[in-house]
Amino acid sequence: MELYEAIHGRRDIEVFSEACPPRKTVERLIEAATWAPNHHRTEPWRFHVLAGAGREAMADAIGAWLVEQGAGEGPPRSARSKLMRSPVTIAVVQVGSPDDPERDREDYAACYCAIQNLLLATHAEGLVAHLSTGALTTYEGARAFLGVGEADRIVSYINLGYARVEAEPKSGAREAAIVGWHWPE
Repeated sequence: MELYEAIHGRRDIEVFSEACPPRKTVERLIEAATWAPNHHRTEPWRFHVLAGAGREAMADAIGAWLVEQGAGEGPPRSARSKLMRSPVTIAVVQVGSPDDPERDREDYAACYCAIQNLLLATHAEGLVAHLSTGALTTYEGARAFLGVGEADRIVSYINLGYARVEAEPKSGAREAAIVGWHWPE
């Protein structure tokens, strides 16, 4: 697949078939992610791959934590739904640097570069993905289940698999970039 075709053609899809991609394919996706640029070659990313019973166990852990927090029935059901929407979920975690805010910011950006590599590689492999952020990335129940360190953060979850036949990608239209040109005439 040509690079610009991959960039323009990759779109989030949230409706997955039940078929699980081969582990070797997921390993290739993660390896592609690690080729992202990162200042001082810190390689701040960690990947937690959840499939099968692993997704169930994490959903149970988050649900139990939410119940302990008095969340009611809705939030645990929502967290389970998000973790179970695809056959594979990858949690991307940044190793934090709280004593060095500049490095922490650079490493967070590097993690998103790695995520973009992973998303483009997913598209090139004929798979689909959905990037998920929000409250689920902040839940202490998720952090405890994954063993995320105190200074570290869950950056995103990537749901991936094969598209269901009727799945429609999210809108691909983009506005023109806002660019300030400081270019000699």
